[in-house]
Amino acid sequence: MIIRIFLSLLFCCTPLLAEELHHQTLPNDNPRITLSHFAFGSCWKSSHSQKHWQPIVSNKPQLWLWLGDNIYADTHDMGVMKKKYAELGATTGYRQLAASCPVLATWDDHDYGWNDAGSEYPERKESEQLFLEFFDERPDSPRRKREGVYTSYYFGEGDKRVQLILLDTRYFRSELKRIDGKPPYRPMGRWTPDESPEKTMLGDAQWKWLEGELQKPARIRLIGTSIQFAAHHTGYEAWNNLPREQQRLVDLIVKHRAEGVVFLSGDIHSAELNVMDPENCYSLVDFTSSSLNVPLGAARTRRRVGPGYGGANFAMVDIDWEAKDPTITLAIKDTNNETRLQHRVQLSELTFDKTNLIAHATYENLAGKWETFYGPLTLTKKSDGKWSGHCADRKLSLKESSYGLEGSWQGEKRSGKVRFELTRDGQFLRGSYSYEELPLQLEWSGWKMDWEKYFTRDDYHLRSKN
Repeated sequence: MIIRIFLSLLFCCTPLLAEELHHQTLPNDNPRITLSHFAFGSCWKSSHSQKHWQPIVSNKPQLWLWLGDNIYADTHDMGVMKKKYAELGATTGYRQLAASCPVLATWDDHDYGWNDAGSEYPERKESEQLFLEFFDERPDSPRRKREGVYTSYYFGEGDKRVQLILLDTRYFRSELKRIDGKPPYRPMGRWTPDESPEKTMLGDAQWKWLEGELQKPARIRLIGTSIQFAAHHTGYEAWNNLPREQQRLVDLIVKHRAEGVVFLSGDIHSAELNVMDPENCYSLVDFTSSSLNVPLGAARTRRRVGPGYGGANFAMVDIDWEAKDPTITLAIKDTNNETRLQHRVQLSELTFDKTNLIAHATYENLAGKWETFYGPLTLTKKSDGKWSGHCADRKLSLKESSYGLEGSWQGEKRSGKVRFELTRDGQFLRGSYSYEELPLQLEWSGWKMDWEKYFTRDDYHLRSKN
C-alpha cells in the first residue's frame, strides 16, 4: 500500500521531474536568417490553463520571444524562483515550443523578483543568474559580462536587416512615485508620473548602450520592452511614469534618425495597439500582447487606437519582404488560434520622410460614424466650430480646439467632460472622458470597420482563463 501511494504521488509530480529543458539559442548576429515570422507573449502562470502552447507551435514561428512575467516568482527566496523556472521548463506545451524554435527573452517584475520592483530589489544579481541559466544564455553572450539582461539580436543582411532590441526596465529603474490618496477612478493604478531629473528607467550604462544600438544599420528596429512605451498614464506601470525617460528615448530616435522602430510590449494582461505621434518623428507603434493565460479583460489607455482584447492571447509578427513597400503585420491570436486584433504597418510609414511628420487629418475627418466600446459614435459638424455627437444614451456638445474636439457629454444618469483627436494619419480616433469634474483619464477610442471584423465587444469583459 505504501509503495502504491508513493508511486501515485510520484506520477502526479512527473511534470516537475521531467528531464531538464535545454533551449535553442541564437548568437547576437544572424546574417543568414531572414526574419519574417515569429511569435511573442508575456505573463504566464503554471497553475492556469496551458491551451495557448499548441496554437503557438502550430504557427511554426522562427523564434519565440518572452517579454516578461515569464514566471510568477514574487519572492526573495531564490529557491522558490528556481522552482518556478523548473515548472515552466517541465510544462509539456512549452517544451514542444522550445524544441521547435529558438527562445529569446527579457523579464518584467514578477520574474525579476517582486511586483513593480526596480533597482531596489535586493536579490537582483542572484535573480539575473537564474534567468541566464534557465534560458541557456551563451557563454560568449554580452549578458554574461554586465549587469542587467538588456541585449540585441540582428537578422538578415542589407535591405532585410532586422534589429531586435530587448530592454531591461527593472534592474536599474528608480523607485516610482505613488499617487497621493486614492486614484480618481477604480481602473486606475497607484503610480503617478514623476518628472524628477535624477530618476531613470534604464540606468546610465544601458542608455549609453542603447544610443549606440540605434546608430547601427537596420531597416526594421523592433524594441522589446516589458512595460508599454506609448501608453498614456493609467496609474499602472508604463514608461509614462517617468516622462523624461520616455521622451529621452524619442529624442534618441530623432537624433540618430533611427527609422523602422516598432515597440513590442507586455505586462497589462490584455492586448492592444497604442500609437504615439511625437514632434519631429514618425508615428511610433506599440503593440502589446498579454497575457498567455492570466487574462484580466481589456485595459483602457488614452493612446490606444482601436479596440483591445481581454482574453488569453499571444502575438504573431509577420514581415512581408516581397511587397513593393515591405509590410509588418502585427496580430493578436487567442487560444483557438483565431485572430482577434490585427494591424499592418508599411515600412514607408516608419521613416523621417516629411509626409510622416505632419498631420494629414483635418477637422472634417472627424465627422461621421466611429465604432467604439460604448457603441457607434456619430460626430456632426454644425457651425462656427461647434459640433454635436451621440453614442447610446450619451449626447455630446463639442467645439474645435488646438487638441481636436472638446466639450461635455450628458447621459441619462451621469455627465462629464470629453475630448477627441485623430491620429496623425486620420485612421483612428483617440478619446478621453471624465465623470463630472474628475480628470480626463477614461478611454473612449474609435475605429473603423476594418478593425471591427476581428473584435466583439464582450472581448473587453472576458475573464475566463482559457
